[in-house]
Amino acid sequence: MSLTKKVAFNTIIQIIAKVITTITSLFLIAALTRYLGVSGFGQYTTIFAYLSFFGVLADFGFFWILVREISNPENDIDYVTSNILTLRTIVGIIVFGASFIVSLAISQYKGLEAGIGIAALSMLFLALNSTYVGVFQNKLRMDKAAITDVLGRFIILGLTLYLIRYGFGLSAILWAYALGNLVNLLASAFLGRVYVKFKPIFDLKYWKKIFFETWPMAVVLILNLIYFRVDTFMLSIMKTSTDVGIYGPPYKVLEMLSLIPTMFMGNVFPIISRYIYAKDERLSSALQKAFDFLLITAMPSLIIIIAIAKPIIQIVAGEEFVVAQTISPIFGQSATSVLSLQILVVAVAFSFLSIMFNYLVIALGKQIKLIWPNLFFAVFNVTLNFLLIPKYSYIGAAVTTVLTEFLILIVTWQIVKRLVYLKLSLKTIYKVLISGLFMTLIFVFGSIFNLNWIIITVASMIVYASSLWLLKAIDKEMLMTILKKGE
Repeated sequence: MSLTKKVAFNTIIQIIAKVITTITSLFLIAALTRYLGVSGFGQYTTIFAYLSFFGVLADFGFFWILVREISNPENDIDYVTSNILTLRTIVGIIVFGASFIVSLAISQYKGLEAGIGIAALSMLFLALNSTYVGVFQNKLRMDKAAITDVLGRFIILGLTLYLIRYGFGLSAILWAYALGNLVNLLASAFLGRVYVKFKPIFDLKYWKKIFFETWPMAVVLILNLIYFRVDTFMLSIMKTSTDVGIYGPPYKVLEMLSLIPTMFMGNVFPIISRYIYAKDERLSSALQKAFDFLLITAMPSLIIIIAIAKPIIQIVAGEEFVVAQTISPIFGQSATSVLSLQILVVAVAFSFLSIMFNYLVIALGKQIKLIWPNLFFAVFNVTLNFLLIPKYSYIGAAVTTVLTEFLILIVTWQIVKRLVYLKLSLKTIYKVLISGLFMTLIFVFGSIFNLNWIIITVASMIVYASSLWLLKAIDKEMLMTILKKGE
């Protein structure tokens, strides 16, 4: 099977799995928002937003270094994986243990300490599982990662619904996450035994080498998380749990959408790394195809979410979140979860493209070049949040996210251009814009004639795909490249 076909297979499998897990997550969020209410869901969101900072410390960039290291044919996959998994276990225990201790000193988190401790255990299992995901990704067998992920999510959903039915509190519900993530880890270890024979290895010399390789990536990830998650953390400190609760559902939708480029580039990353190691001339073609795919998928995501934001929030969180607001209307628009989602999706559209440039820098082993730019992004984001959140709350946080993502796209593109000869053809942009315009018109006419939003959405996607085909943004040759067998 050709590398192109393997990437396509892995992407399709992940899309199927992500559709399943996304539907599961939607059911889960719908159940939690209706059960916990705006304030209670705000506490739930606060716990995971707080722990996400420690999650990055626990990861420390190990995942992408692992994928890059085992992509090198000269390295022993058993030796590399065993060392990194042993190291990650030790670091994870220390970091997530510290997260619980630190929470005890934060007065705003009084009453959430038990929940933070349980969720920290859950995230430790998730962090360790990502090591096996890295192995599956390198072997282009993400179907196995998909199976374990779906299994874990089903367990979480089933247990959560059971606990809600019998009136258990938030802490008990968080135990469902811990158990589901533990099963995910154990299943990954079982399926991954074919590719790697794990045994604890304490090679301090190799660990030193890994730390030297990962610290720039760790700094980048920490800074990245600051400008991606600090808004929720700042809302929890500067505002109320209700503000966090209103912001929570739109941000969950944003996270789900962000999985599309992350999933795709995750499959492409090992291929790009191999091309770079081998100085293969196919690198430029691979990057062009990746760029075109991300551009083509970003446009409909942007248009659809903006057009049907209200029914999405109604489905995901319930009618309470459609009307709940703590600030005055913005330019005549009610400052609810709906408006927050419409703003945040613009940030996602920018991230569809910037993520490719970030991954390419990592594949080149030049992640240190991302430190100063990401420090600037973090300072920019935190400063703007400090200025906007006091008056505009979650709307200010959403606007800050959009401006930050646009800045990231421009800067990372410039960084890549300095590191590697990358002459991307931009002709697809015009075709996508024209197709997007036709798609928008469908929503406009559908609204005028008061058609069902599901019918309008399906019709708009058909029009978009047809327009891309007629304009040759996608063609028979592209489809055959994915479907045919090759060397």
